[in-house]
Amino acid sequence: MKLTKDKLITSLLDHKELQGIYVILGSESIQIDECLEKIYIKSKSENFTEKETYIIEKKTEWDFLRSNADNFDLFGAKKIIEIKLIGQGPGVTGAKELKEYASKPDPNILLVVTGESLEKKSYSSAWVEALEKAGILISVPPISQATFPIWIKDKGQSNNINISSEARLLLAEKTEGNLIATLQEIKKLALIYPNQKIDLKKMKESITDSSKYNIYDFSNAFVEGNTKKAIRILESLKTEGTPEALILWALSKEINNLFKVSKSGSTKGLWGPKSYLNTLEKTAKRIPTIRIKKALQEIAQIDSSIKGFINQNPWLGIRQLTLTF
Repeated sequence: MKLTKDKLITSLLDHKELQGIYVILGSESIQIDECLEKIYIKSKSENFTEKETYIIEKKTEWDFLRSNADNFDLFGAKKIIEIKLIGQGPGVTGAKELKEYASKPDPNILLVVTGESLEKKSYSSAWVEALEKAGILISVPPISQATFPIWIKDKGQSNNINISSEARLLLAEKTEGNLIATLQEIKKLALIYPNQKIDLKKMKESITDSSKYNIYDFSNAFVEGNTKKAIRILESLKTEGTPEALILWALSKEINNLFKVSKSGSTKGLWGPKSYLNTLEKTAKRIPTIRIKKALQEIAQIDSSIKGFINQNPWLGIRQLTLTF
């Protein structure tokens, strides 16, 4: 069954039971993560206590999906299996395994497949159709210039502030469509003006009185390999109350981009200034693909700690990743 992102969230808030399979396709990691967050919050209420994440590339062995299905235990622990497709589909073997699993899903497993920046033809592929038939498919369109202020309004409401139309337009203009930078500003406003209306005056004051560092500064220093600067900015953001989930989104975006460049050998299809794209290419050549993939796994672990699936301090995980990448 197909659902929009909004209808997915509504169905989960209406206390409907989780389906066994979710496929989330989109071009913006932050929107995919919004869907994941709601699904995983709901999964806790249905006693899913374990989570495994698999980053897929051409050499990936798919026995993890087959072994979980073969080892069905009526009284076993309920587990989430998250499969991340970044810039490419599952391949011939993966498509076959996903279709096979969809034909006989394990009731103790919540299978979540995310596809970021896949080719449009993947959306109508046989493996997607099989998973959709057995579960839920959410295709998340990119946020356009026209819908960006609406997204800002919704994010404001979810952070218990009401952003006026004029203030939304100013924020959209200042952040130039960058979702992570916009969300950082909204969360900062929510800390300064809790449960208040944000008019144009308050928005101007907040943007003018911006912090010494922002998430852009952190992610740029990270990609450039300037570890000392990245750690200094990270500590500043932590002191200012920046949520770890927001910093993790920034890290995830950069490491996903590096993974795409490392696999394809180019920055084709990625957005950003030429200087940023050049830095991505240099860093992707400097750091082995295996290390970038390991960083994606570390991101998944930190994300699990934020969502409460594992007992780990997310700030320490982010700091360690920044130091060792």
